[in-house]
Amino acid sequence: MQYLRGFKTPRRWPLRALIAVLALSELPPSFALPNDRMQPITIDADTAEHDEQAGTITYAGAVIMQQGSMRIDADKVVIHSAKDRVTKIVAKGQPASYQQQPQAAGEQVVAKAKQIEYNLEQDSLKLTDNASLQQGGTRLSGTTIEYDVRKAVVKADSEGRTNERVRMVIPPKALHQTGEAVEASSSLSEQAP
Repeated sequence: MQYLRGFKTPRRWPLRALIAVLALSELPPSFALPNDRMQPITIDADTAEHDEQAGTITYAGAVIMQQGSMRIDADKVVIHSAKDRVTKIVAKGQPASYQQQPQAAGEQVVAKAKQIEYNLEQDSLKLTDNASLQQGGTRLSGTTIEYDVRKAVVKADSEGRTNERVRMVIPPKALHQTGEAVEASSSLSEQAP
């Protein structure tokens, strides 16, 4: 196990660990400005730990990850990899947040939850525990929100909790622009992280 404090470089920082960091460029392209993937990735954290046997890199302490318009704020971010390929990125916080500008003229997408998990193999995003997804005043919240990037399908669930229900808020301006609440909610599902 190798351990980093702040920005110091460990004795042996394998190239494959740095490749894992590049996984951020694999975040859903449907939420990104066209040039976001071409921007440098920066990660600021209090600590970083690379566990080669477990295939993880863990960043902890006020973690901020940025690439172009994409930003993740979390207490902890774990990047999982297998065979030198990133498989999953998990951000945890009170809450963790993800934000990105999908189009130059569009409104920013903001996702928040206690845990945000992006599975690169399944091309899916899962927000767990007090999850919310917002764009341009339209807001979806629930205990969990899952987004299948390939199918462009969003599912929200209250997981049977009686004091929590799935809630969708559509602002009047969205209703007047499209004329249909259904169109406003499908627009959110097409843009969701």
